[in-house]
Amino acid sequence: MKYVYRIPAPLQLDAKGKYIKRPMVEIEIFGAKGKMKQLALIDSGADVSLFNYEIAEFIGIDLSNAKKFPVIGVTGMGEFDVVDEVEIKVEHLEKTKIPVGFIKSQHVAALLGQEGFFDHNRIRFEKDHDTFEIIPVKGK
Repeated sequence: MKYVYRIPAPLQLDAKGKYIKRPMVEIEIFGAKGKMKQLALIDSGADVSLFNYEIAEFIGIDLSNAKKFPVIGVTGMGEFDVVDEVEIKVEHLEKTKIPVGFIKSQHVAALLGQEGFFDHNRIRFEKDHDTFEIIPVKGK
């Protein structure tokens, strides 16, 4: 399925004075208390998918038995709690389960990274057309 790069909030300008666009897609995240929709960044540089800690609280994902891992990112060092299987649905695709790290950070809402998401989907970025494609890989 093909998607269009989006202009995220807060608005940012590039060096040429144009609004920055990013490969973002709407996802649904499912938990014991229900589900929520969230824009997620498709991040080929992220080893794992990361969601904000507040998402887990809002939809009822239990983090009490989650494994803790250190994280180093552009904003510095931190820690996140990993849940092995979180059910998500990318718009226009089928539901799937991926491992997700939940992090307390004002800089992360939701991003889809390598482990679990890129493992099961072929991602093709076409920045020159401001589009990207997510193609589920069968048999993985």
